[in-house]
This record gives sequence, structure tokens and C-alpha cells, in this order.
Amino acid sequence: MRVSLNIISIIGIVLLCSCERFIEVEIPNQEPRLVLNALLEQNDTLKVYLTKSRSVLEGREYDGFESVRNAIVSLRDESGQVFTFDPVDRSLPWMDNYVYELPNPGLLEGKSYEIIAEASGFNTVNSFQTLPESVKIKEVNFTDLGEDPNFTSQNIYEVSVKFDDLPGSNYYEISGNMLGKSFYVNEGDTMFYFYSSELYPNPVNQALKKDHMMRQVLLFQDVYLNGEDSEVTFRTRFPRDVDIEITINLSHVSEAYYRYYDTADLQRYNQGDILSQPVLVYNNIRQGIGIFKSRNTNQKTFNLRVEEN
Repeated sequence: MRVSLNIISIIGIVLLCSCERFIEVEIPNQEPRLVLNALLEQNDTLKVYLTKSRSVLEGREYDGFESVRNAIVSLRDESGQVFTFDPVDRSLPWMDNYVYELPNPGLLEGKSYEIIAEASGFNTVNSFQTLPESVKIKEVNFTDLGEDPNFTSQNIYEVSVKFDDLPGSNYYEISGNMLGKSFYVNEGDTMFYFYSSELYPNPVNQALKKDHMMRQVLLFQDVYLNGEDSEVTFRTRFPRDVDIEITINLSHVSEAYYRYYDTADLQRYNQGDILSQPVLVYNNIRQGIGIFKSRNTNQKTFNLRVEEN
């Protein structure tokens, strides 16, 4: 019996070996390209992050990308005037933080701007974006819906943001945060309590809800709006017995901004799910990879205190 088993085992190994096949795959040319990431908005300083791409066979999945130093990065307006970014190195021994910065040259709404990056050993890359018009927040209403059964120290609020949707096709983002402070006396000592959180908006209109969004924002097209006198309502939670300063941001964003975050967040959301459909992240950098996006944000701040019942 032992001899028979040994013979069967040998035959099995031979059969398995005979089924093994090696498949040669020709990988297309993967020369490194410039990867540019920049946001055009009315900030004090514009920033451009410039790295180089790498092959799928190079490094590990979560390895950082190498910054491209000593590049020439510039912004050109519609009149042809060119503004050059300055390289700024804030790297630490354990973290690469190299960025190109430009003091705001006086960006104008509705005007188009070209970003250009040149570096030795790479193709010159460029992209265009128009700074969206500002959309003002007309009114924000807060409605107390009572105690949250899952968080008994907080109340659920319905927040309605009213604004005028501009003519044409538009994209918007609503976000916000809260800062709070409170105090109590413990055995004669005054103890201060500080509270900080994003709003975590949950839209009442579920057509605006995107489960794959990694950031705590509402990102949507104006197909769900009513033109003038548009209103977006969402629910969130506020702590009780805390003096809260609430900031609401309404951003009019470019199509590139919308498509980039919609696809990039969906790709991360599907990561590791072998049954999900592959997602191609939106890219608008010519001769390279990355995103040049724009937004124009209107902001309002409110004070609120939710009292104990």
C-alpha cells in the first residue's frame, strides 16, 4: 500500500508540473511623466505640487511619490502675462514636502488661466482652467429636530442653504465645520472644553448623496436645483451646552474639480473590491498626469448654542 501511494503522489506531481505555463506580457513604454496637482482659487497663495510617475512594477502601493525639484512652473493669463512660481522646500527627514508657490496675482472671475511646468528629462506639461464666478449664500436656516437617539449628548439639526444657481451647467460643493467651547467647575477648578468637527452633511434629497465620497462634503451638479431660489438641505448633529461657531462654505467649482474628486474618491472606495468595476481617475494635464482644478468659495459664519431640554 505504501508503494502504491508513493507512485500515485509522483504521478500527481508530474501532472501538475506539466500543466504549468509561463505567459510573457509585453508592458508598454512607461517612461516617467510629470504629475501636476494644482487648485486655482482666490487664496493668498497658489500652490503646485509636482511629482513624477512610476511604473506599476516600481515600488510598493503605498510608497510616496518623488517630488520634482528645480522645475520651472508658471501661470499665464489671457493677456499673455506670465507669473513664475517659487520653489519652497518644507521637507523633513521622514516626509517629502516640496511645493511651488505664487502670491495671488489678482485672479479674476470668468477668466481663463494656463498652468505650465517644465523640468529636465520630462515633456513640458500644461492645462487650462477658468476661475468660476462667485455664488453668494443668500440665507441659511437651522431647524432643531431634537435629540439624536444614537448620540444623546447631541441634537439633530436640519440645515437649509439658499442661493441662486447661475445660468448654464454648474457644479457645486457644500462643506462646513464647527468650533465650540464650554467649561465646567470641578471641585473649585474651572475646566475648559474645546470642540472641533466637520459638519458631516447628510442630504435630505438622497439624489445628492454619494456613498463613495471620502471627504465630508456635498458635491453635485445643478441638474438637481431649481435655478434662482435654489435650496439644498442636509442634516447634521450639534453638541448641547456648547457655544458653537459654525462655518458654511458654498463653492462654485469647475467641471474638472467635480470629475476629479468624483472619480478619485470612487477609485479609493472600490479599492480591494475584486467585483467592482475599475475606475479611471479624471486627468486634464496635457503630456502628463494629474489635475488642474478651480473653485470659488463663498463663506458664512453663524453662532449657535443648543440648550439642554
